[in-house]
This record gives sequence, C-alpha cells and structure tokens, in this order.
Amino acid sequence: MSTPLLQQFPSLASYPPSFLKDLLSSPSLTEAFLFTLPQVQELAADIEKLGQENEELARRNMEIRDELLALREATAQSYGHAEALKAQWAEIDKAQASLYQRHRPSFLHLRLRHSLTAQDEASEKIATAFIEGRSSNFNGSGNGNESGSGSRVDSPAPGGYITPVGNSGSIDRGQNRAIDEFIQEFKAARKTYHKRAIWTERWSRGEVAWRDD
Repeated sequence: MSTPLLQQFPSLASYPPSFLKDLLSSPSLTEAFLFTLPQVQELAADIEKLGQENEELARRNMEIRDELLALREATAQSYGHAEALKAQWAEIDKAQASLYQRHRPSFLHLRLRHSLTAQDEASEKIATAFIEGRSSNFNGSGNGNESGSGSRVDSPAPGGYITPVGNSGSIDRGQNRAIDEFIQEFKAARKTYHKRAIWTERWSRGEVAWRDD
C-alpha cells in the first residue's frame, strides 16, 4: 500500500491494511493514533515549548509595559523636537547664506566703491555749504538795512545769527570759529575718503586677500 500517509510515516507500513482502512475511515481514531507516533509527539512537544516561551515573553512585556509606553512617549517628543530643530536649521542656513552673500569679496568691493563715491560727494557738500554761507555775509554799503538810530545791520553770518556792523570783533570771532569748524569737518571727511580710495586702489591691484576663516 503506497499512499502519502505511508510516505510521510513509513512506520505505518508494518500495520495491516485493515487497520489502515479503519484509520482513514475514522478521524478520531486517526487523530488518537497519530499522537502515539514519535514524530507527532516531538512536534507537539515543540509546539508546547513555543507556547510556554510566548507566555513568558508576554508576561515580561506586561512587566515592562509602563516603561515601554514611557519610552514611546519620550521617542515621540524627541522626534517632534528634532523636526522643530530641522525647521530651525533651515531658517538658520538660509540666513547664513544671506550673510555670506553680503560678505563675499565681490560684494564688499562693490560696497567700498560706492562708499568712496558717496564720501566724495559728502565732502563736496560740506565745502559747498561753507562757501555759500560765506558768500551771503558781505558788507556792501548799498545793501545794508537802515535802522531808526542810524546803525546798519549786515546779512546773517555763518551760524545763522545777525550781528551789527559796529561789533566787528564779534563778527571776526564768529567767522573764525565757523572756519575752524569747517576745516575740522572737511579734513575728517576727506581723510575718510582717501582711506577708502587707498583700499579701493589696493583691491583693484589684487593686493587684498580674504581668508575663509
């Protein structure tokens, strides 16, 4: 008798065919007989062992359940914090790129050239304002204003105040002070201009080197 059952369990070949037919016709008898076979008993023992191991794992998991839940919550919070830092880093990286752009040598060179032109214009405005202020303070006899007492008043002196002609000492002191203030302001403006001009010229000759650190 060659059946799949005999192929799987060769020990059944020792049983008479009538017994095998009874096994095939009675599921309960077949089940009871199969559990007497060593292979089935070994398999059942392995299953029972795995079941016990699973129960042990389940028991241990229940013991550390609270710890696992706390770890899961902490992990979720850490992940959220990491995502917030990631978004913050994107903003910082964008700001850093903008700063690098504004401090690139080519951009700084352009700013220096523009500031040189602006400083030259500023110093010229100082000189022009002084010259125009001086030219308005003249003593023409036909341009004076006659007062009731016969005294004459000149145009405003530098500084915006009106002084009688008779008080020439006060006029000279005021003019000298205005000239001194102009000289100091104009010298400071031109000093800044020449410094920038020197650095612009050196930069154009390639004598200015920028370090990355």
